[in-house]
Amino acid sequence: MEPMTPEFGFKSTWTPRPLTNTTDPSAQPDAQIDNIDPDEFAQQIHQHPLIAKLLLSRKITEADKALSFLTPKLTDLHDPSLIPGATQAAKRISQAVNDNQPIVIYGDYDVDGVTASTILFHTLDLAKANVSCYIPHRLDEGYGLNSEALKHIASCNWYSDPENKINNGQPADPTVAPLIITVDCGITACEQATLAKELGVDLIITDHHHFDADNLPDAHTLVHPRIPSDQEAYPFGDLCGAGVAFKLAWQFARLHHNLNEESGALPDVFKKLMVDLLSLVALGTVADVVPLVGENRALTIYGLGRIKNTPFTGLNALIDSSKLRDEKVDAYHVGFVLGPRLNASGRMGHARNALYLLTVAQEKQARHIADFLTVENQKRKDTERDIVQQAKKMIDELGLASPDKRAIVVGDAEWHKGVVGIVASRLVEAYHRPAVVLSYEEDGSASGSARSFGGVDIHAAFTAAGEHLTKFGGHEAAAGCTLQQENVDAFRDALINHCNDALAEDELVSTLKIDAEIEFKDIQLQLFQTIQTLAPFGNANPKPKLVLRNVVLDRPPQRIGSEGAHLSINIRHGEKCKRAVGFGLGELAEKLAVGMHLDLVFSPAINNWQNRLSPDMHVLDIKIATPAAATT
Repeated sequence: MEPMTPEFGFKSTWTPRPLTNTTDPSAQPDAQIDNIDPDEFAQQIHQHPLIAKLLLSRKITEADKALSFLTPKLTDLHDPSLIPGATQAAKRISQAVNDNQPIVIYGDYDVDGVTASTILFHTLDLAKANVSCYIPHRLDEGYGLNSEALKHIASCNWYSDPENKINNGQPADPTVAPLIITVDCGITACEQATLAKELGVDLIITDHHHFDADNLPDAHTLVHPRIPSDQEAYPFGDLCGAGVAFKLAWQFARLHHNLNEESGALPDVFKKLMVDLLSLVALGTVADVVPLVGENRALTIYGLGRIKNTPFTGLNALIDSSKLRDEKVDAYHVGFVLGPRLNASGRMGHARNALYLLTVAQEKQARHIADFLTVENQKRKDTERDIVQQAKKMIDELGLASPDKRAIVVGDAEWHKGVVGIVASRLVEAYHRPAVVLSYEEDGSASGSARSFGGVDIHAAFTAAGEHLTKFGGHEAAAGCTLQQENVDAFRDALINHCNDALAEDELVSTLKIDAEIEFKDIQLQLFQTIQTLAPFGNANPKPKLVLRNVVLDRPPQRIGSEGAHLSINIRHGEKCKRAVGFGLGELAEKLAVGMHLDLVFSPAINNWQNRLSPDMHVLDIKIATPAAATT
């Protein structure tokens, strides 16, 4: 399909969905995929041609892989022993359990870190380990493994400080150094790994973030799906922290209870736990926005399927507090309802509350914490909205919205450090370029978060501007950094120079990448239900975007919802009429008139009204059909 003319779109540029790696703006179409006939592929996989087109747009070109994608199985998961370091770490953990050595899980403060910590905690608790958890305070301690916390955990003070840890109540000998296991952090903590050795502490680092292969921590064991190893490369490198923790938990359970065998079946009690833990893996996977393909797809599908049948008291309380008990919980609910509540704990206060909820909280405590997190999340929303407004004013004053400045760096001493990452996302949505939002500290430093746009690798951009940064870390889509306030202007200039080279001026637009066209007659419940088998949707597997051409606006458009923010339209093709809704498109009502011929881009959905299912169209953008296409 040829790209549509951008100027006709009210909201966005419309382009066909690229068939290659979307993080590479210079990527060329995949000739192999272009040469595949969608109709023939549809016959091979016994699916509607539209399903075949959607699979091809996701670079799925073989019938067996299409079947695996549409019907993933837990048996498709890779053996955990294949992850570099997993077996060695599992053996060391098993030794600690057998010796009753204290084990401390050191996690990150976001959803991925909290769920990863929870996964290991429940696994080791079932093994009757002497296990505790520690999560740093986002504002006071910052991201990752820090030296002061390491010293504290290694000291006897740790055992006499119940407010600073979560444990399973087993007594510990304060003279015995603990085994420390990081989750979702630590792969760049070279200084801390050296300190751990000096303190006589064995340190196991489990992580999934980017690393410098020439400068890895000298820890007891590194567990990472992409770490260099003597063994064959792990087949799937995009696990999140919770996914890595799950694989380690699986390998530990298998090895610990099978006479040190490195593979084999799990005891029934641990097999049940691994299945139950999938709900936590799904939470971490969706919330951390890792690609929802491969193993992540299977983990998320089965985890979401278990999430309302979980034995975990705190997760049940969170579902009830979020009013999701009667909903079919999907990736949307994780990303926009459950995840933000868990994240709010670390953003607005201490993530220890979220971890306590998911680990040891009893029913009454769990209800209280879950309700508290709901209140904290509303505070987060209010704070975020205020900072976004201030940031937009600053952007205008600094001229950062101009085409020759293709990156944004803004900061302020009053901005809450816990929400700067979300604010960066909002600025990317508004200005269509990478954004860095900083919080200024009293000691003259600044720290913040970045979000990328348009295929720009923000971690590579930070590397290019690294001379102005004290430290940074992250991945292609998101990163964090610390620098001196006196270097902010120089950092901004360096980042803009890098992004000006990486991002063309004509790419500073919102782009809808269309998967396929659809005929009006194909807007049917059964087809839309089949499309839903491609879910869960997210990173690397976005909601399908379909274009419907040359329909007639049959009735006056209506603004609906709070303050008329949304758009309701009735469209006709021949004698058939259908309704469509555009969330956040209420302002387009004034641009539309009855009788107009329109092209729509929409995501297909299923509407469930009073237990009656019907196909639904969530409109993403509208353009007036070209005169050549318009017919009565």
